[in-house]
Amino acid sequence: MKNIIKRNPLFFAFLFPALADAMMTLIGQGKQYWSINRVVNEASPAYYFLVTSPWLFIFGVVVWFVFWYWLFKRLREPLNLFLMFLFIGGHSWGSSTWIMKMFRQAGVYMPGNQVSIILAWSLLVSYFVVIAVIATTCLRVYLRENKG
Repeated sequence: MKNIIKRNPLFFAFLFPALADAMMTLIGQGKQYWSINRVVNEASPAYYFLVTSPWLFIFGVVVWFVFWYWLFKRLREPLNLFLMFLFIGGHSWGSSTWIMKMFRQAGVYMPGNQVSIILAWSLLVSYFVVIAVIATTCLRVYLRENKG
């Protein structure tokens, strides 16, 4: 695994929350989306891909990842670090909004029920811890590889 990360550690630092964000964006679409009406719940420019087709959205996600993998191989400091932190923060936030929506729908999070609030909070913090562990591991690989 570390050999894969070594090839492009800053890309892999944000890949987990970006993948989670993309998957939950698709999975989180309501029943109206999957009907002929294509009512899309998305704030980002990915909206235009989703409104056309879920397959176009998936294709766009793949192209997006390939582009950023390629670009991160070429970017230098400080821009590469800035974008890594921006993408980690943005996709962590974006995916967490979908997670909370899914928690509400599943009855895990119920406003007014303190036990469910603490449970949802704990699960979300655990998700952020996983993101932080992955990002820290990748950043350490990058720093070791670029010493000197």
